[in-house]
Amino acid sequence: MENYIQILLDFEKYYANLLIVQYNGKPKAMATIKLFVDLLWCNMVLLQIRDGFDWKTAVGNQLDIIGAWLGVDRFYNGQLFDFHPWFALIDWNKEPDNLQGGFSTFETFESVEGGFLGYEVVLPTKNKMVDTAFRMMIGLKIIKNNLNMTAKNIDNAIWNYFSGQVYTVWEPHKLIYYYSSTLTEVMQVALSKDVLPVPTGCQIELREIIND
Repeated sequence: MENYIQILLDFEKYYANLLIVQYNGKPKAMATIKLFVDLLWCNMVLLQIRDGFDWKTAVGNQLDIIGAWLGVDRFYNGQLFDFHPWFALIDWNKEPDNLQGGFSTFETFESVEGGFLGYEVVLPTKNKMVDTAFRMMIGLKIIKNNLNMTAKNIDNAIWNYFSGQVYTVWEPHKLIYYYSSTLTEVMQVALSKDVLPVPTGCQIELREIIND
């Protein structure tokens, strides 16, 4: 703190000494210049605080604080699995088969050979989103907090926010979010944290975009 005070005093002295000859050394004139320096210093501090908590550029603890203001954090329970066998053991001279034995999820335990216990029956572990994913979560929360929940508004907001990597399709009493596979973590955690925009009384379903 003492260093900052000394820097401010040095600034005051430097600019006060730049007064033209007829005002140089005059107490009132020097006091006026020092007051301007103090005001400029205060404004710079306020601007740094503002810019430091811009959710689009904030990182680390700054993002955590912004998330706390909005009511969302970067932690989530459980593991995220795609619906296919994991670590399948295949013959060296055969092409991989979708039904090849290996790890499976809860839903495919009965149908996939060699299934292991899935994530639904295992005690969840705590996971932490990186800044990029958490920033997307914060953006979604901001959209939900401020959006008039009409179909058109939601369609436009989601399409623009994700630059076309996520889009919405409507069915009776259901809103379907189609998303790129690169956004699996963001979309699934967003659903669990209830930050996806949706009208009252409408269910949300997530579907990954499959590229053949």
